[in-house]
Amino acid sequence: MTRLPDLPLELKLLASAALTFAGLSLLMGFAYILAAHQGVEGGYGIHVTEIAALYTGPGASTTTLISLAHIHLLGLFALFSIVGFVFVHSTLPQIWRIVLPLLPFVAFLVDVTSWFLTKFAAYGFVYLVIGGGATFISALGLMILLSLINIWFGRKSVA
Repeated sequence: MTRLPDLPLELKLLASAALTFAGLSLLMGFAYILAAHQGVEGGYGIHVTEIAALYTGPGASTTTLISLAHIHLLGLFALFSIVGFVFVHSTLPQIWRIVLPLLPFVAFLVDVTSWFLTKFAAYGFVYLVIGGGATFISALGLMILLSLINIWFGRKSVA
């Protein structure tokens, strides 16, 4: 398997563009969350009650949640797969290359499952929504950053 530092220039540029685009999409998603909740409940930032209301409020029908889950699962599958594929070609230790690419998939399943648990079981599951979202975003961000560093500053293999 070819490692990131050993890629030809055109593949380094393509991988860098894909990773940069993925990073921008994460930042835009986070900016949307912040902007959508700005000034709600008399302050700035995101409050647990606001997040819970997204899944328990009148606009959060079962059909709406299923639709959102479907859209998010399809879109994030591509994002997780592309970023993970690039990351597994890094020169980091194998345990990182095994665990980190799988983490967003598991964390997002926790996140989506918790949407439904918050709606139908108990308000307290909103903390799993927050934890799952924070985990998959952090894992993706870390993989993007480490991959870009590895592409451009990693040590090439000796032939």
